[in-house]
Amino acid sequence: MKRVFAILASCIALVACERYFDVSRQVEGSTVWMTFIPSNDYDTTFFILQATTPLVGSATPVLTRDEQVEVLVNGSPLAMEKSSRSVADKMQYYATTHMFAPGDKVDVVATVPGTGSVSASCEVPEPFPACTWTATLVPRTEYTETLILDIDYDDPGGRGYYGAVILEYTESYSQYSDIDPETGERSWMEIEHSKSTRAMSACSISNSEGLAAAGESPAAVAPDYYNSLSGSRYGNVQIWCDVPGTSIAGSRRHMTLASLYSAKPGRTDYYDSRGNLFGWVDRSYKYQVVLYHFSESYYNYLMAQYNARTSDFSELGLTPPSFVYSNVKGGAGVCGSYTILPSDWFDLP
Repeated sequence: MKRVFAILASCIALVACERYFDVSRQVEGSTVWMTFIPSNDYDTTFFILQATTPLVGSATPVLTRDEQVEVLVNGSPLAMEKSSRSVADKMQYYATTHMFAPGDKVDVVATVPGTGSVSASCEVPEPFPACTWTATLVPRTEYTETLILDIDYDDPGGRGYYGAVILEYTESYSQYSDIDPETGERSWMEIEHSKSTRAMSACSISNSEGLAAAGESPAAVAPDYYNSLSGSRYGNVQIWCDVPGTSIAGSRRHMTLASLYSAKPGRTDYYDSRGNLFGWVDRSYKYQVVLYHFSESYYNYLMAQYNARTSDFSELGLTPPSFVYSNVKGGAGVCGSYTILPSDWFDLP
C-alpha cells in the first residue's frame, strides 16, 4: 500500500510539473551515444558509437560512416581498428588490444560530421586495496545455503567504489543409457566431460540474517552489462561505495556480502520406475573471488542503471529508456573504468 501511495504521489508531482517534462521541449534531432570501458579485464576493449533515437521527430537515426575517433592514453594516441561488428549508418565499433594499466588516463573524442563532437575521459583505478577474505556456508533452506563472503581491507582514505563477485567453476562427468525397443537391452553411451563457469547470484542483504555492510548497502549489478561484446564472463557483481569519514585512513574496513549456494558435489545416480540405473553425473566445484575497483564515473553509471531497473516506476513499465547518467560532453553514454583482482581457485569448507 505504501508503494501505491508513493507512485501516486510521484505521478501527481509529475503532472504538477508538466512544463518541465514537456517532450516537445526536448532535442528533436538525434544525438551521439558512446561507451568506452577500459580495464585490465579484457584482451580486447571495444569503443561503441551510436546515434540515439530522438524523442521528437524521426525514429530512424542515422550515424554517418565518416566519423573520426581519437583515443589518448596518457597523452599518446591509441590505435583503434574498425570492427566487423559495425552496422552501416547505425552503430560503429572500434577495437583495441591495448592492455590498460592502473593509473592510465584515457581521453576520447569522436567527431561525427553534421552532428558535432562528443568527448569523455576517465582514469583506470588502482587495484582493490590490500585485503583478506573468508568464505563460509550458512544454511538457508532445506535445499540451499548462503555463501557469506567477509572482506577486510585497508582504507586508503576518501571515497572508494568497490565490488566483488564469487565465480563457480563446475566440472562434471556424466553417462546415460538407452534401451533397445526390440531387444530390451540397455546400452551405455560414452562418458561426457563438461566444464562451465558462472557468477553466483547475490542474496539480498536485508533478507540475510546476521549480515551487515559498511557504508551503503551493496547492490548486485553486472559491470559487463554495457560492455558484454568484449567477452567478459563476470556478472552479478555486488558493488558498494565507501563513505568518507566513517573510518580513519589506514585503518581496516569490513564488507560482508552473500550469494546463493545450491551446488551438490559428488555423484548423483538416476533410476527409472523399476529401480534400474539409467544415468549418473559426478560434479566437482571450485570457487574464485574477483574484487573490483571502479572509477567514480562507472560506479555512478552502474548505480543509475540499477536504480532505474529496480524502481517502482520500472515495475509499471515507466522507466525512461534513455540514460539517467552520462559523463559524455556533447552527447550521451559513459567513459568509465575498473580494475579486477582475482584470487586463486579454492574449495569451500
